[in-house]
Amino acid sequence: MKMTREVWSSNRDQEMKSMELCLRNHRYIALDSEFPGCLRETSKDATDEERYDDMRFTVDRTKLIQLGLTLFDGNGRIGGTWEINFSDFNELEDEKNEKSIAFLKSNGLNLERIREHGIGAEGFFSDLGWILNRTKNITWVAFHGSYDIAYLVKSLTGEALPATAERYATCVERTLSSVFDLKVMAGRCLGLSSRIGLEGLANELRLSRVGTAHHAGSDSELTARVFAKIAPNCRNLEESEGFIYGLGYRVFSDRVRKEAVMMTSHHHMMMTRLPQPPPFPKPMFAFPQPVFVPSFVYGRVSLY
Repeated sequence: MKMTREVWSSNRDQEMKSMELCLRNHRYIALDSEFPGCLRETSKDATDEERYDDMRFTVDRTKLIQLGLTLFDGNGRIGGTWEINFSDFNELEDEKNEKSIAFLKSNGLNLERIREHGIGAEGFFSDLGWILNRTKNITWVAFHGSYDIAYLVKSLTGEALPATAERYATCVERTLSSVFDLKVMAGRCLGLSSRIGLEGLANELRLSRVGTAHHAGSDSELTARVFAKIAPNCRNLEESEGFIYGLGYRVFSDRVRKEAVMMTSHHHMMMTRLPQPPPFPKPMFAFPQPVFVPSFVYGRVSLY
């Protein structure tokens, strides 16, 4: 089992190159983030717009502390796990939820070390965006990932989150394209439930954690292995795409998906005369094949 590669200012450039090389053959990315907690408490009976507004309030006002990225392929083989430590958060000055900060510290996060030896988020996401733009057909996986995805979108675009949930869904479509939330998937698998956490879900599947819980690298690595375990047994897996647990939107409408398939098919015919890279090995698991949507295909987003 490969261990987490921690990213600090001292090894940043080396690890970014390693990540870029790994991404060539591992097009699935499981992510997890650690941040200073929620600034608003969302009621259980909140509407989708209220949930989004509360999330946007927190994400636009707080700074990431850690980001975990685990790259894996269509066979569930993990290429590597990176835990990126960001130096931007200042515990004495920046907005935070005191209980969340105490919780992170109790689980071993050394905020002083991260502040002193971490890397700047803006530069990291600028480089990550450049790498991702050179790589097509990426599928993102998170567990209960509304905040994880929101921080990722905000950081990659360099802009505040859109004012409405519908505009945000379109922004996710443009920025990430294909997204799965394990908590949604668990509710669609026989014998599993969306009411349990990541650790409980892993225990049900007899998967052991590598590393420490509530550290972004370890959580993203466990997310990748849980996804690989349940994806072949998830009923209507494709219907889980784009749904983020607790937020309530789907990125693609059926019409947009059909248009995307037609356009990518046309693009494929136009490119047949050019040298093509060797095909990837046939996956052992019935993972969904992500659909690449050209940047000019957006369309209507369906909400529920």
